[in-house]
Amino acid sequence: MIYRVSYFAGAAVARLVARLPDNYHRVTLGEATDAVDTPAVILVDAVIDQLERALVLKRRHAALEIVVLGDASSLPATPSEHVYAYLVNTLPAGIIAQALANAFLHAQLREEQERTKAHLERLTAESQKLNAIGIALSAERDTTALLGLILSKAREITQADAGSLYLVEEEPEGSRQLRFIVVQNDSFPAPFEGSTLPVDSQSVAGHVALTGEVLNLQDAYAALPGTPFEIDRKYDGQTSYRTKSMLVVPMKTPDGRTIGVLQLINCKLDPGRRFGTREEIEREARPFPARFEDLACSVASQAAVALENNRLYAELRAALAKVEASQRRIVQAERLRALGEMAGGLAHDFNNTLAVVLGRAQLLLNQTDDPELRRQLRVIEEAATEGARTIRRIMEFARKRRDRPFQSVELNQLIREVVELTRPRWKDDAEARGISYEVRVETAPVPPVAGDPYELREALTNVVLNALDAMPRGGQITLATSGEGDHVRCVVADTGVGMTEEVRQRMFEPFFTTKGEKGSGLGLSVMYGIIVRHGGEVDVESRPGQGTAFTIRLPVAREPVAPPAPLAPAPPRPGARVLVIDDEPHVRAILMETLTRDGYRVTVSGDGREGITRFDAETFDLVITDLGMPGLTGWDVAHHVKRQRPRTPVVLVTGWGDRLSLEEIQERGVDFLVSKPFALDQVRAVVRRALVPR
Repeated sequence: MIYRVSYFAGAAVARLVARLPDNYHRVTLGEATDAVDTPAVILVDAVIDQLERALVLKRRHAALEIVVLGDASSLPATPSEHVYAYLVNTLPAGIIAQALANAFLHAQLREEQERTKAHLERLTAESQKLNAIGIALSAERDTTALLGLILSKAREITQADAGSLYLVEEEPEGSRQLRFIVVQNDSFPAPFEGSTLPVDSQSVAGHVALTGEVLNLQDAYAALPGTPFEIDRKYDGQTSYRTKSMLVVPMKTPDGRTIGVLQLINCKLDPGRRFGTREEIEREARPFPARFEDLACSVASQAAVALENNRLYAELRAALAKVEASQRRIVQAERLRALGEMAGGLAHDFNNTLAVVLGRAQLLLNQTDDPELRRQLRVIEEAATEGARTIRRIMEFARKRRDRPFQSVELNQLIREVVELTRPRWKDDAEARGISYEVRVETAPVPPVAGDPYELREALTNVVLNALDAMPRGGQITLATSGEGDHVRCVVADTGVGMTEEVRQRMFEPFFTTKGEKGSGLGLSVMYGIIVRHGGEVDVESRPGQGTAFTIRLPVAREPVAPPAPLAPAPPRPGARVLVIDDEPHVRAILMETLTRDGYRVTVSGDGREGITRFDAETFDLVITDLGMPGLTGWDVAHHVKRQRPRTPVVLVTGWGDRLSLEEIQERGVDFLVSKPFALDQVRAVVRRALVPR
């Protein structure tokens, strides 16, 4: 074993050192010496100046031991803690040599301890850095910010001058590609152009994504023997940069899937160094040490977990948003259903009253030629008709019955029609008032929906008019369509004043309006009823000052539905016997007088039980019955008639007409439906059709 022994030039110990065995390496220290190779032993005379110089060196080098040699009288009575040994120069040379050997071994041990200590301190510091990086990555919920943070932290812990990050994308057909997401460079501007790479061995990043193995290249331009990939020098050519050392690591999830690649470039000795030229990079960029591979792999693993957590978090938020939206729709639908029930009851009573007013007015019109009286009756007729329209609008948002069978509706065509129908409002009237609206149509190819084109046109028109009202100083309306699975999605967005959450929650309630006397509070209620009746959904996003977006989803038509063929007018059958059953005496009287004038033989009953008694006792060609009556209802009457004489037609006359579906009335034995309030000509037409022989 070689023992290193140093001494100062001119010292008395030089004679002893010269006599040491050959495996003792002798080093003479000059006057200006401030460094010494360690581990080593410094042998000094027992004089103050040499000891002080040795102590200075020891403070600079921990792996250095001091041995003092002198006669017994020159050695201090109190030994210094910094001196390994004091030796009397009269000791045999072998003992002195062994003492120097022991001192050297002690210095060697101390050096190993210092090296281990430094290593542990570095590991501790790196572990703390990794822990801090893990916390930072796991706390970042914005994916874009997270990607930049991943790359910057990986570069920081590996002292990389530049770097880039790629994410693996799964294609629908099952293939994979790498998308270039982030680029960073401390020394040179880093222009970013989004691009993709195939996951194959034609590129460094693609090769790492394919194999899942780490690549550590000392010089990227000097390709390793047998490697299939090539370095793309395009970036270096554009920026005058020099990609020299590269450390490329896969980002793997705990289950072993590679979801991205970290590419670290040009390891720097000084992390704060910024290279100015290619030559500086060539000269100073060093290979990435093996320990940096481990650190980069740790960061990449943490990054993969953080990205997966972000993806799961985003999916969870989206799922919660859907649940919350669904809950809001359920609560809203239940509230509106209750309002609909209440409105339906009121509408029924109003319809009965209006039926009497309208019927009597029309009867009187047929009985007088007095111009002034006819004018007054026309006013009554018009007022009753307008009242009936208002009642029908109230019922639109909650009724279930479809007046016409659904047919295939091209929503894109319907949107173009709505734009033209509303043109006078958003163009002509607006320009006359010095206001400008921009109406944009952004339709995509979508399948037809099953619906009533008249109702859907009214619904979309109401939304557009509402958007115009929300932009009193002008703005932009966008109508867009897109496919969404088995639904078609239609969005009507405006740049208007928006609305508060409180208003948004109540906007579909009948009579609720923020427009004062200018608004009826029925437009959006009607729209909501139409969409729900079509099996669709309505979502509204809005904030004050940020506009409003209505999203309407309608189910795709399962089969092409042809529009219904028009009915040919039926001829009258004078003399036919008609049974009229209604608990409202005024309505009963109007029907009797009207049908009697048309030549029918009419029998009336005031309730269902009396009516079926008459029906069993006599023969009738037609039964007209009210729905809601004390005792037996109109459903009971229809059931009894069809059971006794299945070929006898039944007409249901009711104020609940808008709440009944065609399927329901047919299943219950009703052939025709007349909603109150009715026009007498409407009743006449239905009776003629009902009496056509079948």
